[in-house]
Amino acid sequence: MIGIFREEVFSPNRVEDDAAILRLTAEAVRRRGYDVQLTLPHDLSPDTEPNMAFAMCEGLDSLSLLEKWESEGYTVVNSPTAVKNCYRHRMLKLLNHGTFPVPKTLLIPTSESVNGQFNLSKGVWVKRGDVHSTQPGDVELIFDRPSLERTLESMRSRWVDQAVLQEHVHGDLIKFYGVLPQRWFRHFYHKPEEVKGFPFSLEQIRETAELAALKLGLQVYGGDIVVTEDAHYLIDINSWPSFAICREEAAEQIASCLVKRCRKWEPQAAFQWRSA
Repeated sequence: MIGIFREEVFSPNRVEDDAAILRLTAEAVRRRGYDVQLTLPHDLSPDTEPNMAFAMCEGLDSLSLLEKWESEGYTVVNSPTAVKNCYRHRMLKLLNHGTFPVPKTLLIPTSESVNGQFNLSKGVWVKRGDVHSTQPGDVELIFDRPSLERTLESMRSRWVDQAVLQEHVHGDLIKFYGVLPQRWFRHFYHKPEEVKGFPFSLEQIRETAELAALKLGLQVYGGDIVVTEDAHYLIDINSWPSFAICREEAAEQIASCLVKRCRKWEPQAAFQWRSA
């Protein structure tokens, strides 16, 4: 197998955390009898043909190569299509149809003027419309029109063509991690010291997270849910997070998932290179 690190640009302040979960996963796979090589995205070659890949990369160039591997019959976790589905503009189309409990969300060109769609005094999140975050300013909580216009202008100046506006939901923010198909799931309060203690059903938030992951095609995923006094809302979901608070346990679960997908190969032949 080959494991592929995430590009640094997509790991703002998370480079070491993201690398750590990939390394632990590789170690867990090796303990199960499979050979694994880890590589950086920019070191990938079109001539490389792994039996199977597990990848944290998000850049379009890397994903294009992974799509080529998939088209040739090789397994990739998460699939490049699933990773692309986590780009916000695609995620919105897949999840914002009344099936999932998401806050009011709107995709707009960053050149567009926003008038009346949101009550800005209650807070609106402004997020770049493609990848999750690459630098400060990619995700901002704003409460007034001047701040909204400045944020959109900043994105536009960085050639970010689309932005997602999402109403701010006041409640307890829960971060979650999961691995499918074994339905391994963990959750924790993002800021325990600020928790209001709204009651929630663990099975319900787990079901929301898992159904969203399935809709996007993810096997290794994480995200955010806000619990209010009488409901819960899916705020975000992403491909292969760092699993910071449960990294060792998560690595074992991911490794089990990978090995199940790799059963058709014998352990001693689980990795090979082919050159054109």
